[in-house]
Amino acid sequence: MYLCEKCLLFSYKKDAEAALPGHFFYDTLYTVMKRLLSLILILLLVCPLLPPARAEGGEGTPAPAEAAKALAGGSEATPDPEAATEEDCPEEDCLEEEEDAPQEEGPVYDEPQEEPQPEEGTETEEDAAPDPAIHFLPEAGLPLPCEEYALTEKRPFSFGGTVESGLPLTKVSVAVSDMEGKILLQAEEQPDPAEETALRFPLWDKTFPFDDQSLSGRMNFASLRPGQYVFTLKAANEAAGEVTLYLSAFTVTRTSGTHTLIPNDLRGTYYTAEAYMGEGTLPLTYQNGTYGQIYVDAGWLNKNLTYIDTPYGAKWRVNKAAVEPFKAAIQYTRTTYIHVGGKYNSGVIRLSRLVGSYKGPYYGRQEENTPFISPHVLGLSVDINKGLGLNGAVPDNWGFLCKEISENLIYNGIQEKNGIKYYDFTYIGTWGTKYANVPAVIVNYLLYELAFYRAGFFWGAYYDHTCDASHFGLGEYDPEVHTNSPLALRKVFEYIDE
Repeated sequence: MYLCEKCLLFSYKKDAEAALPGHFFYDTLYTVMKRLLSLILILLLVCPLLPPARAEGGEGTPAPAEAAKALAGGSEATPDPEAATEEDCPEEDCLEEEEDAPQEEGPVYDEPQEEPQPEEGTETEEDAAPDPAIHFLPEAGLPLPCEEYALTEKRPFSFGGTVESGLPLTKVSVAVSDMEGKILLQAEEQPDPAEETALRFPLWDKTFPFDDQSLSGRMNFASLRPGQYVFTLKAANEAAGEVTLYLSAFTVTRTSGTHTLIPNDLRGTYYTAEAYMGEGTLPLTYQNGTYGQIYVDAGWLNKNLTYIDTPYGAKWRVNKAAVEPFKAAIQYTRTTYIHVGGKYNSGVIRLSRLVGSYKGPYYGRQEENTPFISPHVLGLSVDINKGLGLNGAVPDNWGFLCKEISENLIYNGIQEKNGIKYYDFTYIGTWGTKYANVPAVIVNYLLYELAFYRAGFFWGAYYDHTCDASHFGLGEYDPEVHTNSPLALRKVFEYIDE
């Protein structure tokens, strides 16, 4: 480059001498040209070494992490995975990667569009015809006759479940036939289209399960002789016609005096009781006695039940799975103090003074007035003050009991007297007293509210088929109905010992 510069200057020098005579012009022109060419050559040498200009925020902007490393100094630059050489990325592989690489696109935003309005006279979803399909919803604790569970001759059998339809049902029927198709038992119902049962038809009546008020109650299974049979459930509406919802074979066994407990023997609580006691604890076997008594297999009782002490004069025989809840309830009655004022004044007394009589926990018998087996045979429940006030198992008792507790019993909160904290109540109703000058109608409510509910028991006053305020049970229904339901009668939400 230096030689080229010298040659170029020499050429300009000769031209200048010929064109402009005199040393002054020659020297001036020579100097200007020399400096101009030097500047041009310097720029040509320096410009290729400068980095290309990068737009702000463009691809050339270093990542924050890389910039931090550069500022820290001494860190190796993070290799750019896209800057692979031909050796690292063979030509064929690179071509495949380029073809498979997704094209980067910016987010796509849908333009807001108005929902199309239905033309006048067009049917909308709201106006669409209801689904004409018919469905059967089984009741877990009261299954239909099936091959899994054998029935016993001369023993009643009750089943549950609900038939649902999008259109009013015109007919629901059940039938039992022999293996040759001859119908032996049959019951049919034509629901009133104006009634709710036309869309949701229950197969049994919870209050009177063995009366002829329900399809289940009209089926006299006790009349079937030992053998194999077929059970059929059908339903119909105008759109779907008649549909077979259930069909199964089942067996009736000859009675030998010993029966095996099946889910339908308990009023819908077989599976909840088994879950509470533990897997494999059911079934059990039993024999019928007189006047509704039953005798459970002694081996099952010895394996699953035990005795606990009580302050009520005798030991209680309870299920081993229920020992701690029973002990907790008993302890609450012994350590809890109450006061009920109003027309009568109980004074500050222990809750245990309201326990006057009891049956159970274990008590081998059927339910009152039904062939169902009582949950007492499992040692999971106890009846207290059975004959007191409104404590009998009578459906109509609920209305009276609910009014006395919700309207006539006032809770005044926790009070203290002579160093003893107690729950203070005022009763403004008209019922008389029985135990410790406490009105009889609220005695079992107080026992449940302050002792058995706290220990996890369900109260029989909340049964949907009857009102049995004497009953406190485990492994049946959710005790939180006492708090979280339209029927809830709970008043005490804070406890002295918490």
